[in-house]
Amino acid sequence: MEKVYIGYVGGVHGLRGDLKVKCRFESPEKVFIKGNYIFLEDEKHEITNCKFYKGYYLVTIDNLKDINLVEKYKGYDVFIDRESLQLENGYILSDLYGMTIVSKGESYGTVKNILNNGAYNILEIEYQKKYMIPLIDIYVKKVDLATKTIEVENVLELIL
Repeated sequence: MEKVYIGYVGGVHGLRGDLKVKCRFESPEKVFIKGNYIFLEDEKHEITNCKFYKGYYLVTIDNLKDINLVEKYKGYDVFIDRESLQLENGYILSDLYGMTIVSKGESYGTVKNILNNGAYNILEIEYQKKYMIPLIDIYVKKVDLATKTIEVENVLELIL
């Protein structure tokens, strides 16, 4: 089992004991679902209720509805099992950092940053100089987590 970092518990909300989870994950809608399991550090807990409120996800775990039962989790990191995410493309954005760009068998640098222009994500690559690759099917043909490579078509068109 591989755990993926989701965020952290910023505090407790109200006397009912909802955990205020500050999410740092790109797809919170895949995590904060009633019935999903999350890990608070190494402890596994079921989400029994969840809603978004003022920048936080208010999460009830294991049907615990008392502040005294959950206050100990303040400051804990929150994780989820990668297999439970059901990723369409097989990866999350944080997987791409440090991956090598490959085109026709040649290496063209590594991913240093990921930006978003509102329509799609853009990989910032450091090679002989910085250049960018839109993370869309026209350019990115394959992401291989095993070899840590991203197969890109027509990469020379993108290096200005």
